[in-house]
Amino acid sequence: MTSDVLVIGAGPAGYVAAIRLAQLGKKVVLVEQARVGGVCLNQGCIPVKALLHGASIIRNAAEARVMGLRFSGPEIDLVALYSWKARIVERLVRGIEFLLKQNGVELVRGRARFVDRERVVVTGEDGETELGAGSFIIATGSRPVRLSGVETDNRLVIDSSGALNLVEIPKRLVVIGAGAIGLEFATLFARLGSRVTVLEMFENVLPGIDHEIAAALQRLLEREGVRFHFGVQVKGLIHGTPAAVEFACGSDTRQVEADRVLVAVGRAGLTEGLELEKAGVETDEKGFIRTNENYQTTARNIYAIGDVRGGPLLAHKAMAEALLLAEVLGSEGRTGPTGRTPKQRFHAMPWCVYTDPEVARVGLNEREAQGKGLNVKVALVPASAVGRSLTLGRSEGLCKMVVDQKTDRILGVSLLAPDADTMIGEATVAVELGLTAEELGRVVHPHPTMSELLLEAAHAIHGRAIHIVNR
Repeated sequence: MTSDVLVIGAGPAGYVAAIRLAQLGKKVVLVEQARVGGVCLNQGCIPVKALLHGASIIRNAAEARVMGLRFSGPEIDLVALYSWKARIVERLVRGIEFLLKQNGVELVRGRARFVDRERVVVTGEDGETELGAGSFIIATGSRPVRLSGVETDNRLVIDSSGALNLVEIPKRLVVIGAGAIGLEFATLFARLGSRVTVLEMFENVLPGIDHEIAAALQRLLEREGVRFHFGVQVKGLIHGTPAAVEFACGSDTRQVEADRVLVAVGRAGLTEGLELEKAGVETDEKGFIRTNENYQTTARNIYAIGDVRGGPLLAHKAMAEALLLAEVLGSEGRTGPTGRTPKQRFHAMPWCVYTDPEVARVGLNEREAQGKGLNVKVALVPASAVGRSLTLGRSEGLCKMVVDQKTDRILGVSLLAPDADTMIGEATVAVELGLTAEELGRVVHPHPTMSELLLEAAHAIHGRAIHIVNR
């Protein structure tokens, strides 16, 4: 069987590329060894956010006492909660499968490996099938990084996938890594009743995020009972009843007891078994596939998109890359829908963490902008400046806007606030299109909403904020 394009991996990058290529008239084969939707849908974005929503109800019920509303303590049926999560995932998986079929994409189940630059062999339940294509897209995603001395066994030590398949809530959970994945699970299990301890090798949560946002988030999590140890090096496990994680902190060696240990120290490209060397496809020192700015690998007709090529490991980045590549491969000498050959953009790439309140950022933070030699102005607006935050009981967040002092262009926005994941969309448009703080400040924002934080920050840049004292 020969197709125009063969896509390996049906995650956010792969299935989006396959559908768009089919819409552009290409004969497309999509190979997937597991379930469509990839890690994001099956073990990441969707199931974790569903569980976090459930956990937020526990906190909301506790906070309702302040409003004069009282509930008895929650009875948590973890199996039922996880079953509800599974039904959401199943519905979305079936939806993607339906869309693939309706768009004429042929879905082949099995594990692909390259024979050469023009052929792959897919091993499935019915044996092996050889498939050829004019072009190939590798979109196999990523896997959790393994930590030496704390190897995943799916009993004591789990990764993010294992955390979604527990049958009981651990009394003591140690999370190794204070990045997005680690903090989301810390939030979830703290609200489900676990005593959560987070170990991080750097000196703050969410390394790379604005320091004021990180410090504020840490305080909020500590208030919920999450304990942190920073600047640590994990040494290994001490097995027993209970088990313990041993770690070094400066010159001291310490231990923390654990019923479960969640390793969340990053992700690596998922390329095992593809036999890339037979196709002339190279990977970098971290195991990600090398590509140029057009997603082309070291083999002329083979491309890579999404997590497997490195960069920010974000589902929305993967989908955007899929659409751009599909437009290029689908045009073949003719112009795309916009009248020109599409080119890569992504000047602004939003990023969200689903703690409570949520964290979101886009563009440069203050230190990054200064590191590039830019003279900047900064506005820092507390969430309490907008009335909506108080009605939600979430007034302890903030919005930080960074603007080029010379041009007034918005360079970046960082948020710790309710609905931050929604608000960052507006900030992303502002950064992507090069809007100035003055221009954003002229846009009418609905009241009362959290989006007024962005409006107030745009005004504060010029010392014209209404609901805070201008600096």
